[in-house]
Amino acid sequence: MDPVRDIDDEAATTVIDRPALPPPESGTRVSVAYSEPPRDTIADLPSLWSRARAFAGAVWRDLRERFRKARLSDRLPPPPPPRSATATRVSAGAVGHDERGEMVLLEIMRAAPAYQHAAVYVANYAIALRSRGSEAHAEGVVHYALSRMLPDADGYVSFGRLRDILCDISVSGALVPALLRLEKVGVVRIKRTEEAPSLPQRVQLRIPL
Repeated sequence: MDPVRDIDDEAATTVIDRPALPPPESGTRVSVAYSEPPRDTIADLPSLWSRARAFAGAVWRDLRERFRKARLSDRLPPPPPPRSATATRVSAGAVGHDERGEMVLLEIMRAAPAYQHAAVYVANYAIALRSRGSEAHAEGVVHYALSRMLPDADGYVSFGRLRDILCDISVSGALVPALLRLEKVGVVRIKRTEEAPSLPQRVQLRIPL
């Protein structure tokens, strides 16, 4: 008997009806996840020699920083923090004392050699004035400002010009009292008006700084 003929050609064939998988979107690559072998995540510990060399290097850098010559930045005050645009100020255009100091230091670096040498003497004089109190410092500032202002044909400087240059100094609290003390010792001569006798109109420097 032929075994092939034992197969019933007339037997019903069962077909499983299930939806086919949709094709991948254009540009999408089908990825197949594969299990990866476990990795050894423990790094090799540094050798004793490398740790000793790193320690010796740190000690040498510390000693070098201790015995090196002081840098210029070591002798300067720290830079001022950024000032808020809404910070309270005395008047429009006023500059904080720390910001003015930074501007002065930068301008000294950019100034001509003659002014750089002069800045040393001015700084020492200002430090000496500070040590004598606020009134002596105010008198010194006014005296210095008058010494650097060109007078008119009569040898006088208008009080308005002096006030504009020293705009951060209170007129009634410091500027006028300093002028009165300088007038008393003969350093300046003050001219006044009948309309406002309490305020100077013009100032003449008699003894330059």
